[in-house]
Amino acid sequence: MAAAKWSDVYQGGNMWGQYDSWLTAMRDVIGLRLPQHEKYKWWEDAAIHGGFRVMHPEFCIVSDFPEVLLKDEQNRPHCETGPSCRWRDGWELFHWHGVRVPGEWIKDRKSLTAKIALTQENVELRRAACEILGWDKILRELKAKTIDADDDPEIGSLVEVSLPDAGKERFLRVRCGTGREFALPVPRNMKTALEAQAWTWGLDKKTFIKPEIRT
Repeated sequence: MAAAKWSDVYQGGNMWGQYDSWLTAMRDVIGLRLPQHEKYKWWEDAAIHGGFRVMHPEFCIVSDFPEVLLKDEQNRPHCETGPSCRWRDGWELFHWHGVRVPGEWIKDRKSLTAKIALTQENVELRRAACEILGWDKILRELKAKTIDADDDPEIGSLVEVSLPDAGKERFLRVRCGTGREFALPVPRNMKTALEAQAWTWGLDKKTFIKPEIRT
């Protein structure tokens, strides 16, 4: 029971800075000053000067700041050649544009295959894996066949690949409004990219209308 509840005393420190920024904005930006802010000062100081911590009535375990902390242009944890976060004891975290990924995908690129990438259930993890591998490599490795390609890249292309132990599967290769490319698994009976796109919205191609603007 104690092991199951350990997270009750786990706090993020500077790594959970967004929560503290929200609280301090009420005080420092909006000007709302409450008696609770004085008590909160100790938590704020701990967030500014320390990392992860475990609180207990008799002791407190505090982590130092990471020695490596890397991010992309949108301030998301990211590194293409190594850990995005690493502490001096050697513990590491790996991220691809904000998505936490297995370390071997970065450290040993050969361990990441097209099958592993396309069979990830989490769509963001799948997208990250596909970006790490590169779409050209995925399509070349699996000898993907383009079934249909729409003129609109946000509708995408319907491709068919042969996955080991799974047979032929179809994916909608699509670009979202942010410019990122995704691979979305779709039913094998999809015949056009538009039909597959409509299916992802729970519609059929007759009732699906191409959006003029995506937000």
